[in-house]
Parts: sequence; structure tokens; C-alpha cells
Amino acid sequence: MGNIQRKTINCSFQGSQGKESSLSVLTLEKKLNRLPDSPGIYLLKDKKGEVLYVGKALSLKKRVRSYFQRTSFSPRIHSLVGQIKDLEWVITDSEAEAFLLESNLIKHHRPWYNIQLRDDKSYPYIKLTTYESFPRVFLTRSPKEDGSLYFGPYTNVKAAKRSLGLIHRLFPLRRCKGKFKLRSRPCLNYHIKECSGPCLKKISAREYGFLARGVSLFLQGHYESLLSQLEKEMEEAGRDERFERAAKLRDLIRAIHRIGQTQKVASFPGGDRDLIGVAYDNEEACVVAFQIREGKLVGKRHFLLKTGEEDEGEDILSFFVKQYYAKVSFIPPEILLQYEITDQAAINRWLSERRRGKVKLDVPQRGRKLKLMQLVIKNARLILQQERGKEKDEALLQLKNYLDLKEKPSLIEGFDISNIRGKEATGSVVVFREGKAERSSYRRFKIKTVKGIDDFAMLSEVIKRRYQRSLKERHPLPHLILIDGGKGQLSSSLKTLKELGLDHLSLVGLAKEFEEVYLPFRSLPLDIPHESVALRLLQEIRDEAHRFAHSYHRKVRQKKMSRSSLDDIPGVGEKTKKTLLTHFRSVSLIKNKSLEELKQIPGIGEKTARRILECLRTSEFH
Repeated sequence: MGNIQRKTINCSFQGSQGKESSLSVLTLEKKLNRLPDSPGIYLLKDKKGEVLYVGKALSLKKRVRSYFQRTSFSPRIHSLVGQIKDLEWVITDSEAEAFLLESNLIKHHRPWYNIQLRDDKSYPYIKLTTYESFPRVFLTRSPKEDGSLYFGPYTNVKAAKRSLGLIHRLFPLRRCKGKFKLRSRPCLNYHIKECSGPCLKKISAREYGFLARGVSLFLQGHYESLLSQLEKEMEEAGRDERFERAAKLRDLIRAIHRIGQTQKVASFPGGDRDLIGVAYDNEEACVVAFQIREGKLVGKRHFLLKTGEEDEGEDILSFFVKQYYAKVSFIPPEILLQYEITDQAAINRWLSERRRGKVKLDVPQRGRKLKLMQLVIKNARLILQQERGKEKDEALLQLKNYLDLKEKPSLIEGFDISNIRGKEATGSVVVFREGKAERSSYRRFKIKTVKGIDDFAMLSEVIKRRYQRSLKERHPLPHLILIDGGKGQLSSSLKTLKELGLDHLSLVGLAKEFEEVYLPFRSLPLDIPHESVALRLLQEIRDEAHRFAHSYHRKVRQKKMSRSSLDDIPGVGEKTKKTLLTHFRSVSLIKNKSLEELKQIPGIGEKTARRILECLRTSEFH
């Protein structure tokens, strides 16, 4: 990878003498003006400095500024733009580097508005250390830019281990760790014929290299090419009267031929192609990839992704293609996709650069290709349905055990509060039945009795109003109540439940900073593994309660801001108000504009523009 320059705009910079000079905090607008017209990645942050979104761009200046210049967005992007308070960027030498860095930063930060591979850390690869004089082959979960070849990722660990075991039997490469060195005694693997003994000089470097190339072709699914090379080598060994070598090659050819015959023949004679399709709902997606090598279907892999309500198939596939092909060593010349993806031209250039040859991205429209793509999509839908049901049931059973509940928590309700320094405070309750969101049962609350900053009291009010109504209307009570917070929020909530005579209900708190789970009357958090599906379900419910409360809070706040700041200005009617908000998106941005900028808006003269700025800048609601 070439040099990467990291550029962070904050309250200080390195001066020409290398000393740090203090500056006042730059406004977002000034930061936008400093964006370079270069390829790289950008990180959009909220007021707390948390990363909301990681993206890549051929021109950072054009791409990032487009978020603040357009007036119409999808609901998802509109929500993102409304929270951007800071940004950071990283300049790269090329667009290809930007793709790789974007992938790494998404994994590291796991931003709310980025699509994410749900179990990315658990996917193993098979690694072939081609940079070594006598290469090894083994499983790894941490692919690196070290000159090795990586095959995968394998979503099924058992399948990866079976493949590796077969390779050890067919291609006996050395399995000792570390640098190659000569030995005086053979290892156990040599005795069971799973090592060819290069450390004992039992095999020449040429023959060993032939085995390593065979592993690469085998893992790529290029059986015909592999068989052709093996047959040539066997004939050559026979002519040289190396009959033992010829016999070994004969047995290897027979074994690979049997494996090749078990593959399902596809309708692409001689072709290497991947077909990628997706099935998705509001929370999750399943992407299925069919691998066709030399006209045969040699592999089918599926990947589960965490998505948002507004994520479309094009966005999901675009993310997946970048993540999937960032580390694999073989990229086929043709990739068939269910949808035309976002940034397709840029991704096509990147894939071609990685392959060192032309790559064609295409969406099949008719014929055999379309029929096979429909089979890919059908597989994705079935797997998504099966995985969601299976995982949710497992998560509920785990929660029952971890929380020591009397029964499986089939009905869970999650609570959260959203406010800014106590203003326009709102609360939410989300309902999950059998581990799945039941959106028709969601409820939102505007805080009525609490003044000032008191999250505990706000939470108590929401819980009290929720269950007073549930008792009055005889709605079913939850098996488990989840609170967004730690011991303080938990104690406040328990006190409210006692007042209602509902302290028998199971209550649990999830503290966001360290993802710790707390129970009433227990000082230390529960020991729930971070990778468990039980914790993942609690996080999903907590995040959904937060999203629902925050969206309502933002709606209430924006409504109040627009009403109090613009509706009270003489001479500004509904039409002018709509024009202003459409053009500038928010009252705070209007307030920071100049007189000349406002005069450029159709229908607004100098007198009206001056009045608007005077009223907004003196209003207590700005």
C-alpha cells in the first residue's frame, strides 16, 4: 500500500516549526472548505465525536460537500445529515487504497449508518504462504497484505476445516510453524503421508512448488486446469522412469476427478463467474454468492449483514462486493449481480486493478444467467428466513439461562429517553415478540412531568405511563423489560414498577459504554460473552429503542424550532418558510447565512432578508 496521509481537523495543528499552535474550534463550514480534491475516505461524526458513517470518494471535496448542498435525500441520509457536527478524512494515493481503507475503518468503528457484516470477525480464510520458499497452508482469521494467497471467507468453519484436511491429504505441504529449516528426524505428519518432507530433502523445490500451485488451483475450483497440469507431470515422470512419482500423481488425479464430478454443472462452459444475490428486510440481509469455475458450481456461500430500514438492495450489494473482494486472492473476470450497484464504475475499476485484468460487472436480464440468478436469490431468501428464526430462538433460550428467568422471554419491551439538556424530551418503548420487532406495538411519549435534566425521572415517567395503561386495558405484560442504562436507571425503573405492583416483572439494564448487562440487587455486571446471540439481541432491542426515541425527539425539536423561529417573523408566510427550509435545510443554517445569500432566494428582498436575520439572531430559540 502507498503512503496514506491522515488529516484531522480539530482545535490544533502542527505549525511550520513542528510546534502545536492553538486555534479556536473550526466551524463545520470552514472544515468543508479545507477538503482536498483527492481520493480518500471520510468519517462523519456527531456532536459527541462518535463516527456516524465512513465513506470513500474519488474526490473528497466534491463527495463530502454534496451532503450539505443537496436539498433532497433518502430518509436514511436525511437522518444522517441532520446529526453531522464534525468530520475527518484520510487521503490515499489511489481509489483502490480508499476502498481497502474504507473496509478496515467500517470494521473498526462499526458506524450506525454503515451496513455491516454481522459476524465478520468469525469468518476464516485458508492461507497459502506463497512468499516462503516452501509454502504452508493453514486457517487464519486475520488476512494481511503479506504476499500470501487467501481463499474464502468461509462462513462455515467446519467446511473450511474439511477442505483443509483434504488439502493436507492430497497436497502434503509442510505444516511446521515458522521459518523453514532442515531437520534430522521426520515429523509425525511425514509418517502419516501428510507432509512431503522438504526439511529432510525428500522432495525437490520444483516438485514442492508444483504441489503449492496445485493447492492454489484446487482452492480456486480450477479442477480442469489442475488435472491438465497433473497429467502432464505424470507423463513426464513416466518417461523419466520415476514410477513412484507417477503413481502418486495418478492417485491424486483420480481423487480430484472424483471431487470435480460431484460439482453441479452450470450452463457456462469454460467460464469463471461469481453470481451474487441478496434477500433483506428492515434489520438484516443475507447475501448468497455462487462460485462458478470452468463451468461448474464449486461453491455456495452465504453472509448475514446488519442493515437499516432505509438500506436498499443496491446499497447492500455495493457494500458486500467491496468487503468480499477486498481480501480474496482470486477475482473472476465476470461478476453477475442481482442489482446494478451504487458506485459501480468505481468498483469496476478497483476490481480490475486488483485482478490485474478486466472485470465485468453485469445484471442478467434474460436466459440461463437470469434463471441461475433467480436460484441464488431463492437461496438467499430461504437462508435469511431460517437463520433469523434459528438465531432468535437460540438468543431467547440463552437469555433465559443467563438471566435465570422462569420462562423463555418471548415478549420483551425496551425503553429509552432522548433529550438535549432536558429540552423537548421524549421516550420510547419498543416491543419484540419471539425476538422480532413488532412495530405496530411501538409507543412514543413526550415527557410531561419532568423539568430540567433528569433522565432517571423521565424514564420513570415513561415506564409508569406505559404500564398504567397496560394494566387498565389488560394488555399482556412482558416477560422481560430492557432499560438503556446501568445501575442508576435500573434502580429508578424498579422503584416505579414497585409502585405499580409490578416488581415481579424481570428487569435488566444494558449500559452502552462497555455493553455491560446489569440486574437489580446485583452490584457487578453479568458475565455474558460479547459474541453471544443473547447480548446481540439485547443490543438490537436497545438500539431500536434509541432510534425510535431519537427520531421522535428530532421531529419534536425541529417542529418547535421551525415554528418558534420562523412563524413569528412578520412578513414570512408558509410559502417563504418552506422555501427557506428547502434551500437551507434548518433554521440554524439560515441564521448563519449572510444578507446577500438570503436575498438570492426567490421571493425574498433585502427588507425581508434583514428582518429574518435580525429575528433569528435575537430569538431565544436559535
